[in-house]
Amino acid sequence: MTPDIGQGKLAQMGFGLVLYANAALQAALKASRDVLAALKRDGSLHAVADKLASFGERQRTVAKATYDALEKRYAVQPVD
Repeated sequence: MTPDIGQGKLAQMGFGLVLYANAALQAALKASRDVLAALKRDGSLHAVADKLASFGERQRTVAKATYDALEKRYAVQPVD
């Protein structure tokens, strides 16, 4: 609900730090709705393909390789 008056104006007012705590969440919610609406409307993701992370980017973001290594390290070995 706080108006976005810009970082320059805030600096002039004496603020040295500004938090945009919900900006990423709000962007993610809007993007999710847009992508799901396109999927419902079109039956495919072609129209929103530019809004999607690549599979590799997704894997890096969730640190997939790290968790694969942990899974391998702590895997329970079958007992004969």
